[in-house]
Amino acid sequence: MKVFRLLLAALPLVAFAAAPASARTLIVHPGGSIRAAISQAVPGDEIVVLPGVYKEGAPGDLNALTVTIDEIALIGRSTPEHPVVLENAGGQSFGVWVSPSNSTGPAAEANDETPPCGSDGSLIHGFAIRGFTLRGFQKHGLHLACVDGFNISQNVSEDNAVYGLFPVLSRNGLLSSNVVRGTELDAGIYVGQSDSVVIANNRAENNLIGLEVENSRNCAVLANELSDNTLGILVDVLPFLVKKTQETTLVAYNKVHDNNKVNTGVPGDITAVIPSGTGILLLGGHTATVTLNQVENNGFTGIAVASLCLGLALEGIPCTGLDVDPDPNGNRIIANQLEENGTIPQANPFFDALRADLNWDGSGTGNCWSGNQFATSTPAALPACQ
Repeated sequence: MKVFRLLLAALPLVAFAAAPASARTLIVHPGGSIRAAISQAVPGDEIVVLPGVYKEGAPGDLNALTVTIDEIALIGRSTPEHPVVLENAGGQSFGVWVSPSNSTGPAAEANDETPPCGSDGSLIHGFAIRGFTLRGFQKHGLHLACVDGFNISQNVSEDNAVYGLFPVLSRNGLLSSNVVRGTELDAGIYVGQSDSVVIANNRAENNLIGLEVENSRNCAVLANELSDNTLGILVDVLPFLVKKTQETTLVAYNKVHDNNKVNTGVPGDITAVIPSGTGILLLGGHTATVTLNQVENNGFTGIAVASLCLGLALEGIPCTGLDVDPDPNGNRIIANQLEENGTIPQANPFFDALRADLNWDGSGTGNCWSGNQFATSTPAALPACQ
């Protein structure tokens, strides 16, 4: 736990390192162009955007805004009554795209989880965005690829179809005090194939998945509130990506409640088999610690640990030929408070038989449960932590 406290304290300093003495502040007024300011920016510049609704570029553009240089900060001077809104101009896939220049454009962005920078090692060093509402994009509100040192704080993501906030193949980052809602096809907040990222104090509501950490290492999910999603928090491993492991995740002090939204996943995708009413799910992955969370009123289960093979089986896919270990190993579920989970009958008889506060499919080794307050579990006896 001490390691994660130090990580949480240090990351804001990494993401907001001192700007060069030559750094400038570029101000964008209502009716002005954020794109134009980005085109004029040099490393270290801060782009300050005053309240208003901005539609950048032309309908059909792939991205509304694209950042490909180091140490840029986008700062929206939002107030509760007067936000800074970046809105889809029509047919745009991504709101803000941040990556090395070799990983932008239609070809590079076609598979957004395996950009060229993930293979060649190129990086953006330092990026920050604060105070923006990102609204109505066909794929992601904010997409970061291959960024070392980032701070995504005090933003709102609304009605972006696939993902809201999406750092991938990145490291040394902080997502804090954001609100994400209305992501129907996947995760509101997603951290994928990344290292040393803290996700703290965010609120995710009315998404398919509230918050997801996938194929990542040494990440911390702290003091977030997840409600009215299909699934609150997902920590998972998937095959055939650049990074092959999901390890050492801390999930602590979160409020995960009332995640009973109808599943809106695309048929044929693994997300479509997630049972409505799931609080926290570890799907494969190693050495996660889930502790001191308050998990209530999730109709199917409060905290579940399962193999990726179970998810594939529900899709009718054999669990063979994978390039990852699909089973959960060495995960610790400790001192969580669970109440009134597993109380909503499930249409699928398989899931209905499993309804409980705590759930384990029996897969993997070294998984343990201790000190939790709960009423029901499947199976009735769970291995205790030593």
